Amino acid sequence: MKIILSILIVFNCMTLLGQKIEFFGGPDKNIFHDYDQNQGHFSSAYKSGLDFTAGIGVDSVKIDWLTMRFTLQFSNYGGELEASDGGLGSMSTTKAKINKSVISLGIFPLNCRIFHRIDLNFGLEISRLIGEKFSGTSSGWMMGLPDWSYDLHDQFKRYSSLVYFGFRGKISYDLFLSKSIVIFPQYSYYFGLSNEFDQFPETTKSMRHSFCIGIKKKLK
Repeated sequence: MKIILSILIVFNCMTLLGQKIEFFGGPDKNIFHDYDQNQGHFSSAYKSGLDFTAGIGVDSVKIDWLTMRFTLQFSNYGGELEASDGGLGSMSTTKAKINKSVISLGIFPLNCRIFHRIDLNFGLEISRLIGEKFSGTSSGWMMGLPDWSYDLHDQFKRYSSLVYFGFRGKISYDLFLSKSIVIFPQYSYYFGLSNEFDQFPETTKSMRHSFCIGIKKKLK
């Protein structure tokens, strides 16, 4: 809660300094993946999830010689996974369906505008988990012992990591309703650098595609 309040305070300060404020929302397609897939005895498979995202942005914030963009964004996303690991004498498999909600602060130091209508933004995003739902089982066998299986809820109170960070890029196209009000379609891509889960498979990361519609207003 302290982290979320700190993000809100920082974003409120940025709003006072910005020249444009925007609201946006739309579908968010998540893709879980990992770099250890099918290496050795480890194997994994994921199914994508389609959920939604919504946020508020502040553009044209002057900090020294930089023109920055900041976003505060709520995202709901998830998917399904099946991962196995073991060796010659044992094997365990986890099957899970996971849905989570995060609040994110985006910081975009690289920004450019093309043809007075197209905005390109590149930056970093840090997120905090605010809720999750998960279901599934973990099962396996070990040589000389009976097979075992348990429900994930019986073993874990929380499955997802608490904090995430990654890169985000965005492109949008301005449709002017007036000199101060703009409607814009927007596509953004998030590439996660941190692990999505505290439990097996711990190496899973996220890529997300967002397709949003927004409205923007000039403050100055």
